[in-house]
Amino acid sequence: MKLTLIAAISALSTLASGLALPDLTPRATVIRPEFRVLVREAPGPIIPLPPDIAEVSRGNGRRTVRTFLCFVIPACAGACTISFSNAISATGSRTLQLFSTIGCPESGDTWHTLPPANAHLGTFLVPASGTGPADVLEDFGLRFPCPATTTKYGYEVQPVGDNVSVTWDITKGGFIITCD
Repeated sequence: MKLTLIAAISALSTLASGLALPDLTPRATVIRPEFRVLVREAPGPIIPLPPDIAEVSRGNGRRTVRTFLCFVIPACAGACTISFSNAISATGSRTLQLFSTIGCPESGDTWHTLPPANAHLGTFLVPASGTGPADVLEDFGLRFPCPATTTKYGYEVQPVGDNVSVTWDITKGGFIITCD
């Protein structure tokens, strides 16, 4: 009987050791913009970009392009953090400023209907290769309490410097908000 009990315990421990334990490591929720609105301060024809491509640029003090982003953040406990990574291209100063806006931009907004900038939240330096996270040069509120209910947040991205161009795909890179 003793031998049978030892054999049974050995068999059960072998079976139990093969079972995978669940990974209980907390993971951050990544939130991407729902859409973007580009504003070009330039005369002449507007060259359309694919709907998921965002751009911020300025050349020789003229032809400024700014991007407005709309994020829908679900109810989330903890802190939310805004970051930038993985641009498609980055040239010139590669520096961007992020501002909150009074309200979320709407698809189809124009120069005259976009919400105004509210507060300067931070300044980012995008890597020359575009790949990888941007360095945060200034942080005036890039981390904030996540909302208790689903909430829309609007942001405006502006170029810094006289010659700058940064483009990104909002479905794969650029600005994100993480909730942890």
